[in-house]
Amino acid sequence: MEYDRDPMTGTVELDPGGTHLQIRFPYREDLVAMVKALPGRRWEPRKKVWSVPVEHAQEVYDLCARHLFEFAPEVSALLAGTLATPSSSPASSPATHEPHPTGRRSADAADGAVTVSQLNDRVKGCIGDAFPAALWVVGEVADFDKSAGRAHRFFQLVEKMPRAPRPKAIVQVAMFERTAEHLLPALAAGEPPLTLRDGLEIRALVRADFYPASGRFQLIVQDIDPSFTLGKLALTKEQILRELAERGLAERNRSLGAPVPATRIGVLTSPEADGWNDFRRHLEESGGGFDVTVFPVKVQGTELKPTMLAGLRWFAARAERFDVLCVLRGGGSRTDLAWFDDREVALAVAQHPLKVLVGIGHQRDQSVLDLIAQSEKTPTAVAEHLVRGVEGAREDVAERSERLAALVEHRLGLEQTRLRELAGAITRSCGERALQARRRLHDAARELGAATALRLSGERSELRDRTTRLVHASRRRCEREASALKDAEVRRRLLDPERVLRRGFAIVRNARGRIAPSAARVAAEERLRIQFRDGSATASVDAVEMDPS
Repeated sequence: MEYDRDPMTGTVELDPGGTHLQIRFPYREDLVAMVKALPGRRWEPRKKVWSVPVEHAQEVYDLCARHLFEFAPEVSALLAGTLATPSSSPASSPATHEPHPTGRRSADAADGAVTVSQLNDRVKGCIGDAFPAALWVVGEVADFDKSAGRAHRFFQLVEKMPRAPRPKAIVQVAMFERTAEHLLPALAAGEPPLTLRDGLEIRALVRADFYPASGRFQLIVQDIDPSFTLGKLALTKEQILRELAERGLAERNRSLGAPVPATRIGVLTSPEADGWNDFRRHLEESGGGFDVTVFPVKVQGTELKPTMLAGLRWFAARAERFDVLCVLRGGGSRTDLAWFDDREVALAVAQHPLKVLVGIGHQRDQSVLDLIAQSEKTPTAVAEHLVRGVEGAREDVAERSERLAALVEHRLGLEQTRLRELAGAITRSCGERALQARRRLHDAARELGAATALRLSGERSELRDRTTRLVHASRRRCEREASALKDAEVRRRLLDPERVLRRGFAIVRNARGRIAPSAARVAAEERLRIQFRDGSATASVDAVEMDPS
């Protein structure tokens, strides 16, 4: 069984000065092109890092999250609006007092002033008067995970605006050790359980507090209403399901078919999760010959959404290479699983070209994905479903093979009987056909003999006529040729050079032995040979005179 892994691409960190984001990744041409599209980006050769001003943090997140970059905690805090940009620092603010003409304040400028501690004590008193009793506050938890493992838990409550890049308001929150020791276990032991984490919207009973020593305003948590958070989670899930139903997508992915058996498996999960290890081990032990491709994603936290969407797009673009897509997590509290109740993730799953098998929780927990795709509850259950498909296909093939063998045996028996019957019928038919053919052949031979004798008689008569005509024509032709031959003989004798020489003529030849038929073929000083009847002579040409006519 083969496993393919698409690792995280790179990292995004905040520089020590807090003014720039630092982007690191192994060289890839497409990632370089991506970074060059960011405003204010600058390559730092010494550090081998791309630097982008923090005011463009949202653009950095939008691009890098698609490629599964890891974001440092301080960058996540910056995106949540909890870090101040350089432009908001006190140094960049205009002075509130004009300088003294001499360059320093006068000694009497301190008259009537209060100390910092006095000012903070007054502020604490004002806050105590304004909020004498505890009150309920609603907000989204941020930076709670950073204080994991500490006795006192310090975090923030954030009020966000729809589609706004930064929060509307933030307040610091403290949950002291004594409160955390009894409140957090009580929430986790509830039914259903609630685990406090970043991103949850909670309703907390708090006391407003101001710490004069550091001038820090904060809320002290006394209690948390779990029904509010769980109700908000249920409402979010209900809203997503209602939108999917209105768009006709609630049952789309669930109704998709899948090959049987499904052996080319795509997986979206965290490679470090126990659920993934259980899933992989179950497939390997089955011996089903599965080909598994893993796309690493975050299965909880703020990075779940961008990594999950990236993985869904990756498999959608290569859907022809896979039979099914599995989304695996393996347990967790209701609030942990609530990260999967995201509108964009649900839409991507509902419209995905591959049938999605979901194993992200336990039997009592249901996310949106469990309701719109085929839910097998746990990664092991998903693996068992796939293995059952392979085993069912094997059993089906074995059963079909047995039925086919019995059917073939029965059919062969029928065909053998039919073949014997056909052989007897063919033998009888061939005998009859052979007898008829012999009769037709005998009749045809008799008719052919008569026709041949008649034809030969006609041909012999025509041959005699042609022979007679040929003999007469040959005689006439021979007579004509004999007369012509005599005439040619007479002309030959008359034109014989020896007879011409005997009559007193001579033959002139040039130096090459060729006959010179005219004076035009002779040149001055040329040597000639003249042949007479009784001998020959050699002569030299002194001059050539042409006949003017």
